[in-house]
Amino acid sequence: MTTQVASAPLPTLMQRLASAFRPMHARGALFAGPAHPPAGPGAAAPRTTAPQLDRFVARLRELLAATDETARQRLEREVLELAAPLQAAGVFDLLRIAHAPVAAMIADHLAASAGEPRRAALG
Repeated sequence: MTTQVASAPLPTLMQRLASAFRPMHARGALFAGPAHPPAGPGAAAPRTTAPQLDRFVARLRELLAATDETARQRLEREVLELAAPLQAAGVFDLLRIAHAPVAAMIADHLAASAGEPRRAALG
């Protein structure tokens, strides 16, 4: 005699990712833009800037590699400006910044601008 247990199949990686991004999509977050830009009269011009998450990661890497103080300060400002919309989109609910000093800087900035306690996911 064998016992069979009915269980739901484990979700695939793509199903887990889709469920993680669903709340951000509902809030209007757009990270990569449409696959095909709209065409025709009255269509918006195609986006030429990189998505916010890509720009954020690129600026973080440049910040960590910066040796010039003025460049470092400029990159810090850019990173902090990009952090607020990413937090509103729920990115920091899914991702954690592993570099502790940068995570603390961003968490402190977000807490000061929102008047909230520091978020645990950032550092």
